[in-house]
Amino acid sequence: MKVYLLAAAAAILSLTATHEAAAQNRRNNNNTTTMPATSPTATTPDNTANPPADTNGKLDYRNPAADPLIPVEAEKRQPITDDLQATVVELLELFHDSKQSHWNLRGPIYLSLHEQLQENADEYRKYGDILAERVLQVGHPIDGRTSVIAATANLGGYPGGYLSDKQVLILMTERINTVAKRVRQRIEHMSKVDEVTSNQLQELSYALDKQVWKFRVMQQ
Repeated sequence: MKVYLLAAAAAILSLTATHEAAAQNRRNNNNTTTMPATSPTATTPDNTANPPADTNGKLDYRNPAADPLIPVEAEKRQPITDDLQATVVELLELFHDSKQSHWNLRGPIYLSLHEQLQENADEYRKYGDILAERVLQVGHPIDGRTSVIAATANLGGYPGGYLSDKQVLILMTERINTVAKRVRQRIEHMSKVDEVTSNQLQELSYALDKQVWKFRVMQQ
């Protein structure tokens, strides 16, 4: 009987030791971090943008290899840009003038004129965007900064403070009509340079003439 008990105790101790060893191995494996193998020849790709500078020291992000995709001949691009740049800044000036009047308007025909000024402002923004994108299409940047608008729109200053409906009608009609005349001159010029640009200016010309007509009727 004693021999049997001793044998059973020895078996239990042996089994316990085996389980303890297995548990220790699992703990060791969990605490071990495997480092990924690195290749001595692996390199990190350089994705840093480093465009060359132009003659004025400005960074040039253009890709000359894509120039053949520009849909207009090289000699036509600058004339298109010049005419549209001038038109865009004029439209941006008219936009600001319309909003200034829209906000500060006073007088008997406030409501109808208030709404018409907003409609006009939306059209200036619409056509300004169309013509600005045309400049980008021919491979040049557009400049719509406020400092450029103030320096090149050539429409004169616009009064601040409250504005009467009669005052706004006179001021805005004169300014719109001035831009409309300039646009017609550019249409004639562009008809000899680029038909697409000329057509875009014709659409703008119609919209400006319509605005002048509406304001003229309000004054009659």
